[in-house]
Amino acid sequence: MKKKIKLINGQFSANDAHEILMDLYTKNIQFNKVKNFSSQIRFGNDDQNALKRVEELKENLANISSIISQAKSQNKSLVIDSFVEIKYE
Repeated sequence: MKKKIKLINGQFSANDAHEILMDLYTKNIQFNKVKNFSSQIRFGNDDQNALKRVEELKENLANISSIISQAKSQNKSLVIDSFVEIKYE
């Protein structure tokens, strides 16, 4: 089974887009940091997948911040279409 669900869909001011996306990414980063911390406590080792994901998310966050800054400077709104794809493995 595979299901694709809309997460974000619409046109947003730069400030609203910033709030939505920063919150989403910040929570995902925090989740992976907690996952790594849990691995450190339980097994005495870092969770390399969680650490890698944190770095990927931080890079994405920097790119998003740049896009939002450009939109703000040009007084433009942003259209965001985001989906979550869920499937069994």
